[in-house]
Amino acid sequence: MTRLSLSSAILAALATCNWAISEDARLLHDDSECSAEDGCTLVALQRGAVKRTHDEEAEKPRSDRPTKSFTSSYRRPKMIADSPASKFIVNKDCEKPPCSGQVHIQLGGPGEMVVVFASQPESVAEPLVRFGKSAESLSSSAKGTTFTYSQLMYWNHQLFDPVIAGGREMSTEEAAKLMSTDTWAYDKRTGWKYPSYRVIGPQQVEERMGWYKNPGERYDSPAIHTVVLTGLEPGVEYTYQVDNDGRKFSFKMPQEGQHYPYKVGLVGDIGQTPVSNSSFHLLQGLKPELVLLTGDLSYADGYYPRWDSYGIMAEPLNARVPVMSCPGNHEYASAEAFKSYNARYPMPYAQSGSVDPNYWSRDIGPMHVVALNSYAASGPDSFQFNWLKKDLEAFNRKRTPWLVVMMHAPFYNSNLGHLGEATVMMGDLEELFFKHGVNVVLAGHVHSYERTWPVYKNETTVCAPVYINIGDGGNREGAYAKWLPGEHGALEPTWSAFRQGAFGMAELELSNETHAQFVWKRNACFDNGEVDFHPENCSTSGDNSKNALKHDDISWIVRSAEACPNQA
Repeated sequence: MTRLSLSSAILAALATCNWAISEDARLLHDDSECSAEDGCTLVALQRGAVKRTHDEEAEKPRSDRPTKSFTSSYRRPKMIADSPASKFIVNKDCEKPPCSGQVHIQLGGPGEMVVVFASQPESVAEPLVRFGKSAESLSSSAKGTTFTYSQLMYWNHQLFDPVIAGGREMSTEEAAKLMSTDTWAYDKRTGWKYPSYRVIGPQQVEERMGWYKNPGERYDSPAIHTVVLTGLEPGVEYTYQVDNDGRKFSFKMPQEGQHYPYKVGLVGDIGQTPVSNSSFHLLQGLKPELVLLTGDLSYADGYYPRWDSYGIMAEPLNARVPVMSCPGNHEYASAEAFKSYNARYPMPYAQSGSVDPNYWSRDIGPMHVVALNSYAASGPDSFQFNWLKKDLEAFNRKRTPWLVVMMHAPFYNSNLGHLGEATVMMGDLEELFFKHGVNVVLAGHVHSYERTWPVYKNETTVCAPVYINIGDGGNREGAYAKWLPGEHGALEPTWSAFRQGAFGMAELELSNETHAQFVWKRNACFDNGEVDFHPENCSTSGDNSKNALKHDDISWIVRSAEACPNQA
């Protein structure tokens, strides 16, 4: 397809969306910084996406689809301005630099919001947060804990040569200098080289674990401050300020119990590319009660400074809206071992009776949300299984009619990417999901979007969960577009309702105790190795799904206690 120049592409996007071009249009043509208040459009700030060669009918009536007719109330949120993904600016707004930063929030127990922020060793910051119902009067304060850690880095090839650039990266020349010990591993008096002396050239840089003898391959974290705000009232807006930070942030404490409509943002496999940046700000524009993130946050992959750059990128959303998550393989593999994830993004596991910080549950509005760990044992003799069984037996359907499960690796996936990786866990837990009437199962891992019909053991049935794979948040590995056919010559499996290899984000709006509207919106495509930010009319090269050209998917999820005793 013919490419528009940057300027003309931006103008075309603005015209398509009926956006007025103000005097701030000058910001669309340079690298000037802009904030959410400046009014410059995010479309102009996607120029950090890099080019790279990449591997490449009408719906039939169904008995398991809703019979009632509804009109969608969805309106695509305006693009919210942001700094370019290549410029994750460290906070400089404080009296005594270096300033605190990487501010983010997540729910704790009932009436609790957990505030986490970072500071440098030379900072005067304490684990202190001031807060109140008025920005002019932060009359309350809370103190918390501080934690630091050190880890041996892992050198992942995506750090040097990502499919899509974004966040902290480096060249092989820079990595070689860090891997070399020639600047210190010798006797300065005699010149004698210690056994730990080595010089690494750029051509020798490869994917491997760092060397414990070399301090240059060690990561020392900033101070991670965790403060729990307690006694918060549902539906009330609070303003807060972390120590040694001149900025103030506000959040609304999510409603409890059956309050409708109840809006939830959904995303997975986010990373820190220009697409990731865009996805987070589109989620912020939805003004949800909270966001559920199905794992794979920073894509640090063992180069731990990327947790810091992720924290800066995510702050515009994460400091204002609680983001609740489960771990993915990128929090587990490449020597990550959940260390950075658990230190920075604590979930309410203890409050839900879990002994593992990587699986938890909580009543959130009219939902009971259960987050599972795809990378922990799940069999009947495991801690996770026994905890889950007890949790599902105890949750109150009258208080929280909607039962939502979140995990990383999908049970139902018709994409070639990561095919069958959750087979063992699926065998362990699918029957438990059905027995207790799980309504929605969210997953990621596969870098594409797919929604199923209600399905149980490969058969569609109205009383089964709807499985939604949203691993399309924008990470650096690109979109997965190779879809598998169904049986007997069918284009797709009978349980697959919609699938597409693109980037996007989603919204789940619970309308009442029986109906929820799910909306997925394409954010960008991956066309011949280039990120294409024309969501209304782009397509990912090689996408062989019948939905490849559709830019959204809007559907209703129905909970019927009368037809389905397991959901009563």
